[in-house]
Amino acid sequence: MLALSGETLGAGAAMGTALCWALAALFFTNAARRVGQFSLNQIRLVIAIVLLSVACGFVGAFIQMPMSQASLLAVSGIAGLTLGDAAYFYALQTIGPRRGALVLSLHPIFTALLAIPLLGEQLTWIGVAGMVVTLAGVAWVVLERAKIGELHGSLWLGILGATGGAVGQAVGAILAKVGLGAGAGSWLDVAVGLDASTRVAVHPFFGTWIRMVCGFIPLLAFAALRGALPRTLEAARNGKAMSATLAGAVFGPFIGVSLSLYALTKVDSYIAATLFATAPVLVIPLVRIFYKEVITPRAVIGALVACAGVAMLTLRERIAELL
Repeated sequence: MLALSGETLGAGAAMGTALCWALAALFFTNAARRVGQFSLNQIRLVIAIVLLSVACGFVGAFIQMPMSQASLLAVSGIAGLTLGDAAYFYALQTIGPRRGALVLSLHPIFTALLAIPLLGEQLTWIGVAGMVVTLAGVAWVVLERAKIGELHGSLWLGILGATGGAVGQAVGAILAKVGLGAGAGSWLDVAVGLDASTRVAVHPFFGTWIRMVCGFIPLLAFAALRGALPRTLEAARNGKAMSATLAGAVFGPFIGVSLSLYALTKVDSYIAATLFATAPVLVIPLVRIFYKEVITPRAVIGALVACAGVAMLTLRERIAELL
């Protein structure tokens, strides 16, 4: 039987994350344009929390952990899910999934910049080259001319929102990695007082559950203060929007985020984040399957370039040996 290494499993989980996020982007764009990003963000987190509660109970993922790890996961949820995803959903609603995905694909760069001082990770020249090639392929695909009706507001505000989403994802990923117990020996690990005697390994389902709950609480409080809860309840009665939200919640914050956390425990943060960034490329065949759109030669070339970058990342050690 073929034994798979931890890095191979991590890379596979990261690619699975990208596929889930590609599916979720299609569903969430549909829902956001029906009920708005604020209501969407609340409802999809409720759905995800319910699904994750069942999953955690089924696999026995609920455990006690040091407060420092729980705090990191909580702040990670606020950064990535409350703030980052709210900004990203605004971008999807405003400038559409193709442009929004392009700007969001910058998050590996923010992740790498944060991981160097906080996690002590290093960027080899092969890793940098693979990241550049992957992002170039992604950019080539999503910069293709916008379709009629794709823009629903200010282009620049949409770009700003997607940039906020990219920063939120990067911060959330870095904090989550240490919160899961995978940042052993890093500056951030030491700064919060974790060591081999206190650190525990947290199941990705439970880590995701903590992030979702802590990401939802500020949204709920903000909605209550604004008197926006009736609007959220009204949105929940929109059948088409809720069908899309349910599908997006399953693929996004449930399966996708759980896979992303698993990937972060197995490979360096910048590698996982770059593989996550192939999601916009994976949207291309999904659009063809679900919406029967024609796939252009430019889209095919961009996908191939992005895949070449992924190969450079996952095979970087062998490439270094050959060179």
